[in-house]
Parts: sequence; C-alpha cells; structure tokens
Amino acid sequence: MKYLTQGGESQERFDLLISLTRISSDDIKYALKHYLVTGLDEVTAAALNEVPLSNFTRALKKLNQAAATVERIKELDWQHLNQLSDKFKRVS
Repeated sequence: MKYLTQGGESQERFDLLISLTRISSDDIKYALKHYLVTGLDEVTAAALNEVPLSNFTRALKKLNQAAATVERIKELDWQHLNQLSDKFKRVS
C-alpha cells in the first residue's frame, strides 16, 4: 500500500520519515523531496538530481515502508487510547 503522495507531503513530515531510514545520499534525498514535497514526477525528480531511476524507486519504497510503520503505530495508539477511555468510563 502507498502511504506517501506525490507533492502531498510537508517538508517536516518528509524530514522525519527520512530520519527513520538509512537513506544517506543527498542526491537521493533531494530527488525524493522533489517528488514528495514539490510534486515533480518520479522520472524528472530522479533526472534533476542525477539519480538512476532504479535507485530512486528503491529509496521511495524504503521511505514508504517507514511511513507504513508510522501509520501502524498510530493505529495501535488509537486502539490503546480507546481501550483506556472505555475502562475509565466503566470505572466512573
């Protein structure tokens, strides 16, 4: 499942997601930023930053996996908070 949207990510969210990966190449980071934050298409973002498309695609997949993990954590947190809320309502 795709969790990241072309041109739909804020700079802050992008930076935080990158920090959760081992992506270290500045060229790949800039290409991903151009795709996810600025909204360039994949081919243009990769070419603009002189990144092979296969490397760009692989990095995007890793970043999407990090985003999937974040979303799963958020789901678990909501479930936990709802359970706590239900327990509190029963005690009150």
